[in-house]
Amino acid sequence: MAQELPNTCKEGLMGMPDVFKPDKAAGVSAVIQFKVTGAEPGNYYLEVKEGKCTATEGEHASPTVTINTPADVWLKIMRRELDATTAFMSGQFTFTGDMGTLMQMGSWFEQ
Repeated sequence: MAQELPNTCKEGLMGMPDVFKPDKAAGVSAVIQFKVTGAEPGNYYLEVKEGKCTATEGEHASPTVTINTPADVWLKIMRRELDATTAFMSGQFTFTGDMGTLMQMGSWFEQ
């Protein structure tokens, strides 16, 4: 059954565990912090470890990677209306931390 596409950035981020593919993230231990700006500002993080993914509202003390993004940009990425690599290369979002985690995370979630 196809997931319904998220209508808000928060809905999309908090729903990421529902589309998590544990087999694609075997052996991964990472915290992905989202600092969302724009129409729906907020802080969220995803914790991936031991084949599980959890989504939490707030800030993590030591994320593996932090993604700084306007809400509308990340919503388009989650809805597959915008390619994450293209968005990054064109400066639509920035990140700090581990680039490897950023590169791999797309494969950890069904879209």
